Amino acid sequence: MKRFFAYLSIGLLLASCGGYTEDQEKAANEFCDCMEKDQFGDFDINFYECDVQVMEKYKPETFADEGWSLALEEKCPDIAGQISDAE
Repeated sequence: MKRFFAYLSIGLLLASCGGYTEDQEKAANEFCDCMEKDQFGDFDINFYECDVQVMEKYKPETFADEGWSLALEEKCPDIAGQISDAE
């Protein structure tokens, strides 16, 4: 019985640590779509404008953890790579 609870605890811990939320996925889709439009012809300006646009729609918690980065890496890996190179 103790072994069962140990495995259950480990499984729950691992399940809660990975992935991203539905809001993070939606926000990443909107951000990637906005960036792909390339409205201003400059990555930095596009990033700023798209970032402001998406952050106005979602709660700050959406962007607060690693789930946001994971969602961006999955939805638009090229853009996520440019963002991480700039930091």
